Amino acid sequence: MAPASREEITSKVFESLKGTPYEASSLDVLSGGTANFIYRATLIQSLEDSTQEVAVKHSEDYVATSPGFKLTLSRCRIEEECLKALSVFPIVDKADENDSYNFIVRTPKLYHFDEANNTQVQEYLQNGIDLKMHTLTVESGADPEITKHQSLQLGKALGRWLKGFHGWAARQPKLRQVVAANKELQQLKHTINFSWLMDRVNQFPNVLGGAEGVFKEVGKMAAAELEDDSQLQVIHGDFWTGKYLTSILLPKAQIQEGVDVSMFVIDWEMSQIGKPNLDVGQMLAELYELKLYKDKSAGIFMAQGFMEGYGPVSEEFAFRTAIQVGAHLVSFGMVVPDWGSVEQVEGCGRLGRDMITRAWKKDRRWFEESDFAFLFSATR
Repeated sequence: MAPASREEITSKVFESLKGTPYEASSLDVLSGGTANFIYRATLIQSLEDSTQEVAVKHSEDYVATSPGFKLTLSRCRIEEECLKALSVFPIVDKADENDSYNFIVRTPKLYHFDEANNTQVQEYLQNGIDLKMHTLTVESGADPEITKHQSLQLGKALGRWLKGFHGWAARQPKLRQVVAANKELQQLKHTINFSWLMDRVNQFPNVLGGAEGVFKEVGKMAAAELEDDSQLQVIHGDFWTGKYLTSILLPKAQIQEGVDVSMFVIDWEMSQIGKPNLDVGQMLAELYELKLYKDKSAGIFMAQGFMEGYGPVSEEFAFRTAIQVGAHLVSFGMVVPDWGSVEQVEGCGRLGRDMITRAWKKDRRWFEESDFAFLFSATR
């Protein structure tokens, strides 16, 4: 049977909301829906808190933009449970009086989950935009010094939030039990990060051919990590700001001193037990790609602030994170359509290759002389 059309899906969502407080007068398609169908719903009747618009996320057993790619529907229950648990996780805002920008990082409210129809109703961020597009468009003309200051503090807020989440989640046995069941998407993430390394070697032998041996060893290491659940912890699993997918939203407006900037951490369906380096490394790689592909120094500053906010880590953690950054740059960063020129793609691959091979050899000096010196500047 052929997958339902967009019109059929929209009609299905309309019907699933009828008779609930979230019955909609209109559904507007939102950008960013790759795995799922995402809408802004205008409610027929406002909620008790005067909310008039909500986000609606509908899932099918396949990737919305690629129906041939099957995807388990258990991800909907995973996300529901994560958002319910995170409703009591403390909101993170500016840490001290020296921060002139007030970034408020939190998860959206979960209003409703229709398990029979795999449809969620979540809090909607008015005029929201993903972090990558915000950097490329809204902040593109800002004064360089202002951009640096903002980017460092924004990154720091995200790093503080993630560190807090990792620590808090490690003390939530019920949440761990829920996400530990997400084995299918845990394996998918491993495949994307490490199995694809060898695919890239075949695609770009001139750039990556000499690293094939190390790539194989790194893949074995990552696979072995997943065999011992006692060494894994609850992670977001998809913490990044990709070109077509994102886990960070903020308002599409200039960031101003003294004005609250709400930032939503979304898309919890990939949450799993894993190494926290996966969350840290994926975000660092995506932020740095803003510099690699679009020459946006804000990417470097956000990455620096991110690690400052995350706080001191061990040297072992820093090297493992560097491997994760490199794996993302090679496996994913080299194949995003229309993201950069051939030369930029190869540059991304060379950097990813070097990060993996240098981290595997524990070559700290190489990192200390690179843009990623911040990974080791606060090691304990």
